[in-house]
Amino acid sequence: MRFTKFAPLLSAALLIPACGSDDDSPIAAAPLVSPATAQSVAAGGAMTYTISDLDDTQAYRVTLVVGANVTADGANGTFVDGDNNGAADAGASENIALITMVNGSAIPGVKTYPAGGDDPSNPSGIFPVGGEITVELTGVADGTVYPVAYENGGTTTFLEIDEAGGPIENYGVGGALTVTGNSGTPVISPATPSTMAVNETNEFSITGLNDTQAYRVTLVVANNMTASGNRATFIDGDANGAADAGASENIAHITSVNGVAISGVKTYPAGDDDPANPSGINPSGGKITLEITGIGAGQVYPVAYVNGGTTTFLEVGSDGAPTEIYSVGGSITVQ
Repeated sequence: MRFTKFAPLLSAALLIPACGSDDDSPIAAAPLVSPATAQSVAAGGAMTYTISDLDDTQAYRVTLVVGANVTADGANGTFVDGDNNGAADAGASENIALITMVNGSAIPGVKTYPAGGDDPSNPSGIFPVGGEITVELTGVADGTVYPVAYENGGTTTFLEIDEAGGPIENYGVGGALTVTGNSGTPVISPATPSTMAVNETNEFSITGLNDTQAYRVTLVVANNMTASGNRATFIDGDANGAADAGASENIAHITSVNGVAISGVKTYPAGDDDPANPSGINPSGGKITLEITGIGAGQVYPVAYVNGGTTTFLEVGSDGAPTEIYSVGGSITVQ
């Protein structure tokens, strides 16, 4: 059994199960993340990790840490804490891979699950089933991440570390996941559902982009697609080989692109330009920023894609799956 590292001056209560105050009580088992060896997937591909040796009554969190921010030694790791806040820095792992399924249920793609902003005194978490948690990671773009599982306890909801970068909570590091190919795949943030009122405006960002590539963004009504993380299948009611956005302009508008206000539209740029010479949004520093404004009650998803193919729309196959590089953001509900 592997035991977690902890700083000598910190309370062992963070590490010992609530079964008594006996100094001889065993330290709780640390999560075991499998596969423990290095793995690789192409962008858009998926890899399942199993986390075992868990307590079904304990809440756990899983986060993806960029390879440059951790020195892994088997299931142990030493982490970077650049802002000296006592927590491991995950880095921009959402640009490399996303957690898209937990215990068999699809979730909007995120780099940490559950999100790290809950109340430390009453933290949320993933509860194991039969001592196990399974997570599916989906590759986004070139790079390497490590999946890290830990008990959601301590004084914050993040992985707390000592001055040397060693975790002071029960944790486990899985095998590195290297994502290859399809560099330039969009990553839309927030990736989780959001709500807004009519006339309210929220900002969205799209990262992981190629500055020399033109992209298009469109809002798609929820009823016209089935989302799973940052992937989706779309309705093509007129069988023209393109996703049907639906009347999303009645729900929300894109009102600003890269800091420049535009007339409210559901697709930007418009979809009727010349497919042989398509327009598009060119990123700056691999990023596009958008403002989306609520218009009327309903739900839409922002979808970003490379403006290529034979048309300027998001092209899909007979199964409704896109045939171009694309990504789906979190749903937007206008109330």
